[in-house]
Amino acid sequence: MNREKTSQQGMEKYLRQEKVRFQQRTLDKIDAWSLQAADSDPLQCLLTEQWKQLVQVRDLLSEQINETEKKTANYLVKTPYVLLLSVKGINVVSAGELAGEAGPIEHYASATAINGRAGLYPSRYQSDEVDRSGTVAKNCNRRLRAACILVAKNLVKCHPYYRGLAAIWKKRGVVTVDSQCRMANRANRMVFQRVSGRQVWRGKGVDREYLLYKLREFHRTHGSDLEQTVADMNEAFAWLPKSTYESEAQSLAKLAKPKRRGATSIRDLLIPLLTRLGVRSGNTINSTSSEA
Repeated sequence: MNREKTSQQGMEKYLRQEKVRFQQRTLDKIDAWSLQAADSDPLQCLLTEQWKQLVQVRDLLSEQINETEKKTANYLVKTPYVLLLSVKGINVVSAGELAGEAGPIEHYASATAINGRAGLYPSRYQSDEVDRSGTVAKNCNRRLRAACILVAKNLVKCHPYYRGLAAIWKKRGVVTVDSQCRMANRANRMVFQRVSGRQVWRGKGVDREYLLYKLREFHRTHGSDLEQTVADMNEAFAWLPKSTYESEAQSLAKLAKPKRRGATSIRDLLIPLLTRLGVRSGNTINSTSSEA
């Protein structure tokens, strides 16, 4: 009984030091399990050291991925591909990868040119009386095709229109590879219209996502500096059509409202951007800040 009490006290002390919330009944279950658990592995010290090292490697790789994605956002906002963020299912990573592999949209006469370069069409072999179709084209830019299919997968997962289209094809027995190529082929038409026409998503019955708010949420989840966040948002603002200023401002105005407690630096940084979007100080926010 003394051992059980000491063990629970040790767990409670450790959890309180780490500021981890817990319930007493959970500690009781853990302690009861430990009394009947099998003996530890003879190599427990070595194994423990190994998984600690693996955790350190994972943290290092996660940090590098996080920094790479933030740099991707910094490059993306300098291109019209940032307008793709208004489409539900496309975020900074997929839009940035597509922009990097496709290059300037001015190099393509139409969406068909993008699909042709990416090889989003079935291969075909003809010789004398032989005429057969294989999978997808082998002579293509494979990196671009991978980026296009990544966008297509995200649209199927998140966008109601493309998800419904994929469900219809699945019901008709279309194989996965063919379905992905079809979806990427169709999605590239939308991509070309958005990027080349400097437009945001205007699908019927589907509300578009707010580009600036989505970009801000990306930087918040990635722990970016507020100054860098607002700098990227100002870069993205330059690509927005004037007809979207009002709706974009409404989504950001909530962030600029003063809070009762906590940091309010994001409010001060967003005020110049909101002013450029058409939000006046007398209507929604009160500010004496000058426009950046």
